[in-house]
Amino acid sequence: MSERSDVTVRPDNRFEPTEGGAPMSVTEHDAHGAVNINDTAPAMSHWQKIDALREQHRFYWNDEAQGYWVLTRYEDIREAFQTPEIFCNHSIIATNPDPSFRFLPSFTDPPIHMAYRRPMNPWFSPGSVNALEPQLRELARAEVERVVDEGRCDYMSTFADRFPVAGFLASMGLPLDDADWFVSVVHRMSGATGGDAYAVEQMNDAWGELAAYWAEMLAERRRHPLDPTVDFVTMMSQSKLNDDPMPDEDILDIMVTLTLGSLDTLKSSLGWQMWHLAMHPEDRDRLVADPSLIPSAVEEFLRAYPIVSMARKVTQDVEFHGCPMKKDQMVLLTIQAATRDPRVFPEPDKVLIDRTPNRHIAFGASEHRCLGSHLARADLRLAIEEWLRLIPDFKVATDEPLMAKGGQVALLELPLEWPTR
Repeated sequence: MSERSDVTVRPDNRFEPTEGGAPMSVTEHDAHGAVNINDTAPAMSHWQKIDALREQHRFYWNDEAQGYWVLTRYEDIREAFQTPEIFCNHSIIATNPDPSFRFLPSFTDPPIHMAYRRPMNPWFSPGSVNALEPQLRELARAEVERVVDEGRCDYMSTFADRFPVAGFLASMGLPLDDADWFVSVVHRMSGATGGDAYAVEQMNDAWGELAAYWAEMLAERRRHPLDPTVDFVTMMSQSKLNDDPMPDEDILDIMVTLTLGSLDTLKSSLGWQMWHLAMHPEDRDRLVADPSLIPSAVEEFLRAYPIVSMARKVTQDVEFHGCPMKKDQMVLLTIQAATRDPRVFPEPDKVLIDRTPNRHIAFGASEHRCLGSHLARADLRLAIEEWLRLIPDFKVATDEPLMAKGGQVALLELPLEWPTR
């Protein structure tokens, strides 16, 4: 537990103001009891709402579902991430404190969490991603070449749909034969964010199909293993959880988690970085003139357009910087507010493609930090490099406001147009 004086565990859970983080009054609690950032709204408006909440409240209670606390400031969120003895991973979904499903290794705490990650860490290490980069670059280039002669496309339903799937399959050591099926799975699973009954049914069906897909492949690899240095499923089938063989049910949960974490999230981030370059030609021209700025630009896009937040479950009654949390309550760690916190990032509303330092926590801030972060960074960088190589001049092809869904903040469409040869 942190040694900071304004974090104290109290059996009676007393609510006492503390310096630097006065708790909300009952009036504030009621006034801000139902905060909806999951609706469909014009691009950027979700972050504007989140930014306003951060500046009004260091923390607040949201009455959505069973109710949960929301932390909004960078330092508090980073500390919570790094205090698993109080903020555990038994659930990472704020509205579902007792899920019937498992995201492995996300739903585990130390020390078993690292035991799950141990066989996968080398696979997603910087060295492994560097070795994969030539293949990823070819895949990115192929997706740009697919649309370049058309002079226009909806980026979200073309490049942003297809490249994440192609890169994911390549990273798993799998052929592209099932790429279209994976795209359809992503569509059906991402469509349920609004809570529509039909969309939720579609998501559940897609979830079942995805689990069945990996179960069939795992059974096949048990019968006929491939090279474990190339084929991820074979590697996992031969891996151990500490000293025992990794159970099949755990491997399947891991495969579903990796699929969901690799596809829809990357699609969302690809959309926002391309939207920025279409809307800010001065930044695009700088990257065309000096491609060495692209890695820094990717980090800034991750900071300025953060797409996801994560929740934790409270293990004991605690007063955390004035916030009176009770055992088993959920707490949303709002990464989407933290990476735009002016207390850490000067002029956070400005996208500075050469910003330094840039201590964003878009991938988390603990040993639960995104396993595929090195791969995601490579994908985002290669997407820009290969697009600008063939299409250095482009713009948004509509005067209508672009719309984005909330939750995992993502553009619904991104129509682009450019001069053809």
